[in-house]
Amino acid sequence: MSALINYFTVNTVVELICLIIGTCFIFNEKQPAWWIFYGYIFLTCIVEFTGIHLRLQKLPNMTVYNIFLIPEGIVISYFFYSLYQKYTNKIKWLIAWIGIFLIFWIAETLSDSFQGFAFNTSSFISISFVLASLYYYYLILKDPNFEKLGSYAPFWWVNGVLFYYFGTTAINIFFDYLLQDNIYTFPHSIRYNVIKIVNVFLYSCWSYAFICRYHQRKSST
Repeated sequence: MSALINYFTVNTVVELICLIIGTCFIFNEKQPAWWIFYGYIFLTCIVEFTGIHLRLQKLPNMTVYNIFLIPEGIVISYFFYSLYQKYTNKIKWLIAWIGIFLIFWIAETLSDSFQGFAFNTSSFISISFVLASLYYYYLILKDPNFEKLGSYAPFWWVNGVLFYYFGTTAINIFFDYLLQDNIYTFPHSIRYNVIKIVNVFLYSCWSYAFICRYHQRKSST
C-alpha cells in the first residue's frame, strides 16, 4: 500500500480528477476535438504513472516524456485549429505547423541520440502555444457575437494553456539564467513546487472547460 502512494502526486491527482470530470461530462460530445483532447488527458495519466514507475525502479524515464511531446504538440495544435475554425479555416497552416514541429523534434532527438529530453523543442512549442492563446483572445475581442466568458468552454481551455505554457517557459528561463550566472542558488524543489502550482491551475481550467462544454451543449439542444 505504501508503495502505491508513491504514484499519487499532486500532478497525477489533478490529472486523474480532470480525467474523471471529462468522463462524466464529455460522453455525449459530438465535436472530435473534445474527444481527441479527452483521449490526450487519458494518455497523460498513463505517461505520468509510467514515468513514476520507471523512476521508482531507478530506470531512466526521459524517453517516455520525450516521445510524449509528439501527441502533446499535435493534440494541442489541433484543438487550437478547431477553435480557429469559427473565424478562419486554413488546414494548410495546421499541417505546416505540425510538420515544422516534428522536424524540430526529430532533429533534436537525433542530435542527442535519444538520450536527453528535447528541451529546445518543448520551449519552441510552449512559446508557440502562448502566441496561439493570445491570438485567440484577439479573435474573441474582434468577434461581434457576445459570449459569456465565465461559462465559455473554449475560453477556459485557452486560459489553462496560456497560464501553463507561459508559466513553465518563464520558470525555466528565469531559473536557468540565475543558475548560469551564479547569482543565486535555487534548490530543485522550488522549481518543482512552482510547476506543481502551474499544473493545478492548468487542470483546474481544463476540468472547468469540460463542465462548461457540457452545459453549453445541453443548452443548445
